[in-house]
Amino acid sequence: MRIPSPRPARTATAVATAALAAVLAAATTAAAATPSLQIDDGTTVSSRQVAVGQCVNPSLTTHIESVAVGSRAGNGSMTVFRFRNCTGAVVRQGPSPMYFNPPATIGSVRIDSAP
Repeated sequence: MRIPSPRPARTATAVATAALAAVLAAATTAAAATPSLQIDDGTTVSSRQVAVGQCVNPSLTTHIESVAVGSRAGNGSMTVFRFRNCTGAVVRQGPSPMYFNPPATIGSVRIDSAP
């Protein structure tokens, strides 16, 4: 009578463990690459996930001290508008982060690029 070798079972377990680790790493990388927009009015910071080309009508619009867009991979760029729905005069356009001194009133932010 031959006793089966435990080696094939160990190999299958090792392959399954490696595959699971690869899936988790890919999911973590995808989550880390999702850009977010942060708006700071000095007392509150509003944050949400965004996509390139998206127009964001933030809940914080007055006394804005800074606006930033980016992810763990780096910073993006944006256009800040005076009015909602990305219309009207441009308050500022360029790379993230943007600081306003004195604090500004904004209406919306368009995400121009994000890593």
